Amino acid sequence: MKTFITILILGLSTTSFAQVTNIPDPNFEQALIDLGIDSDGIVNGQVLTSDIETVISLNVENKGIQDLTGLEDFAALENLNVSFNMMTSLSLTNNVNLKELIFNTSFNLVDIDVSNNINLQSLRSSYSLLTQLDLTNNPNLLELILGEPSPAGNHLIEFLDLSVHSDLIKLQLINLEYLRIVDLRSGSNNILTDVFVECTLDGGFDCEPYPCFMVDDIVAAQNNQFPYSEWEALVTYSEDCTAGLSDNKVATYSIHPNPAKNELFITAQNTTENLKIKIFNIEGKLLRAQSITLQDQKAIDVSQLLSGIYFLNIEDENGNTAVKKFIKQ
Repeated sequence: MKTFITILILGLSTTSFAQVTNIPDPNFEQALIDLGIDSDGIVNGQVLTSDIETVISLNVENKGIQDLTGLEDFAALENLNVSFNMMTSLSLTNNVNLKELIFNTSFNLVDIDVSNNINLQSLRSSYSLLTQLDLTNNPNLLELILGEPSPAGNHLIEFLDLSVHSDLIKLQLINLEYLRIVDLRSGSNNILTDVFVECTLDGGFDCEPYPCFMVDDIVAAQNNQFPYSEWEALVTYSEDCTAGLSDNKVATYSIHPNPAKNELFITAQNTTENLKIKIFNIEGKLLRAQSITLQDQKAIDVSQLLSGIYFLNIEDENGNTAVKKFIKQ
């Protein structure tokens, strides 16, 4: 009898102290059940941490997921595919073993954090609403593929710093309409021979101006010598792509308050006074277009917008554009 009671107590103790991970999105948990990862087989908002902490590859493509909370406890994860889902943000700071990340057709994704993924080797995304992609803490990156062969506008990224990626061997940037500057001064351009950069607008016209690339050997690039002769890239080359842009850089614009309730104010330094303003919703639909003069008007009426995430496209008289994300309360 004592033996039975002891076993029962130990069993209850083990159950009581079993570590669990919260999975608030039922679609995410159902995907884990379908993959045989969630051992209890029940959508109950949680999964045993022991079920997920040794998973190396996870593909939850096209599962209607809006919230990937719980992903942080996939401690051994190396390969992740979260394409065709509806999350607005993606934080992978706890997934330090991650090597491959795919988030194709992420229509709602506006924020991503890969700042702690030092082992990341491959990143691929055909579509997102990202306005920036910080890869400076991913020095082991081997390939970066952004965009897809469709009309331009599939990402809102304007600047890419790839100067720390000395192992990069493949770079594809397709139809990134807002891309302006890429820093490729890694010291290892000689191994980067698989490069494809193009951008086409509706109607078949090239996106202009072409993005400006800073590379290891500007003379060789401008004279189409190796390795740049191997690149298929509609770009310009410069020792300093920021030269002459101080009046128009994105950093000179700021908007406030954010979130906004009734009015959104634009602050600008060293830029032209006349601006064209466009507001897009999270699906990329143009909702409003107007021209403003900063001297007379710095506030934009957003009171009629529904609560949600929007993008403000700012274009100056020289055709330079900046994109700012804001939230309407």
